[in-house]
Amino acid sequence: MKAIIHVNLYDFHTYRPDSYILFDKTILRTGPMEEYREEEGWEVVDARGAFLLPGLIIGHAHLYGAFMRGIPLPPLTSTSFREQLEQLYWRVDGALDGESSYQSARALAMDHIRCGVTTIFDHHASGTRIRGTLNALKRGWVDETGLRGVFCFETSDRFNVEECIRENVEFAQSVHGDMCQAMFGMHASLSLSERTLSQAAEAIGRIPLHVHVGESLEDEEECVARYGKRIVERFAGHGLITPDSIFAHCVNIDDREAALMAEYGCTAAINVTSNLNTGNGIPDYRLFKRYGIPVIIGNDSLGTNIASDIRNTMFGIHLRTKNPWWFGYSSLLDCVRNSYDMASKLLGVRLGRLDEGYEADFALVEYIPPVPLDEGNVWGHVVDGIFNNYHPRDLWCAGLAKMRDYRVTFDESAILGETRISAEHAWKRMGLLN
Repeated sequence: MKAIIHVNLYDFHTYRPDSYILFDKTILRTGPMEEYREEEGWEVVDARGAFLLPGLIIGHAHLYGAFMRGIPLPPLTSTSFREQLEQLYWRVDGALDGESSYQSARALAMDHIRCGVTTIFDHHASGTRIRGTLNALKRGWVDETGLRGVFCFETSDRFNVEECIRENVEFAQSVHGDMCQAMFGMHASLSLSERTLSQAAEAIGRIPLHVHVGESLEDEEECVARYGKRIVERFAGHGLITPDSIFAHCVNIDDREAALMAEYGCTAAINVTSNLNTGNGIPDYRLFKRYGIPVIIGNDSLGTNIASDIRNTMFGIHLRTKNPWWFGYSSLLDCVRNSYDMASKLLGVRLGRLDEGYEADFALVEYIPPVPLDEGNVWGHVVDGIFNNYHPRDLWCAGLAKMRDYRVTFDESAILGETRISAEHAWKRMGLLN
């Protein structure tokens, strides 16, 4: 049994100062400190007034991005998003194999732990090897590190389509339990032929779909020019929109597409920081709001600090609407809460609350407020104070410590040493090293 005492509990719903929380894999009891009675044999952490927040969730990511850090590529000369993909992203993922998939997951797990992340929705691609790579991700992220993950393989005409489909379907059939689940991955309309969509539609069943939608304007324009339809209309026409699907980015969708997303119960995973980086623009949150589409926040693996991306989401939408007040703290809070709802549904557990029966996924972060803090303004303190410089002291997932006193509970040096070797091999396959 484990207890955290003298802790300020805030779970994006309620704020309870000077409390205790008792847990093993799940939360067993919480209450004010005056009701706390310690029993012999408990492992007790004195928070000394620190804040306990739920472990954060990333709604759309690419763990293979670990191999892009510091990559010795020549300067990009792209003049379109497709050229960006060809010169950078496709060049990297095309060189990855099973070993590099595994190493990228365990390496970035270390960084995510430091950033208070306990669950990720990953969208994987590895051109040198397809079959078995989702299990490689699971081994590195879930089995060895003990974090939660929802994985899929990015079906694309760049790869062997039959292998992509088999990898998605067989992985979905093989995973069970509350730590790991599967979605059916597709890249984007611009890299998916009609034949590929038909093949995927025959295989997908009721596996939730995870796909890039309207990330770039040219993706939409190319879809209309080739098929006479917008992207969401094209996917719907093939019967590919399954319950609980995630459509990532959605920067350039229109009202017809938003109406279809609402009709099919889709969730939009927006990635504002990444969209700023690629120059693709910022999604229109007003469209999601108008049609009642749930929005979650991803980061496209442009870093691991999702707390920063949560803040950037608000700033980016201010830029899009040219109004710093319309999308405020409450709208941002909706997006954060939605991520826990989505992950809870797919993983079959209760995430995101610091209450009895919920999973013991949470981060302890030291924060001394410079102005008064209470139930009414605590979320503002989190956004502008805690998330402004988010470095948790401790992190637990499923009740097990992943970081204590700012140090991860793994042999990080050994893990990253192996990752560097794997990255060097991948870079050589790209022709970047001798």
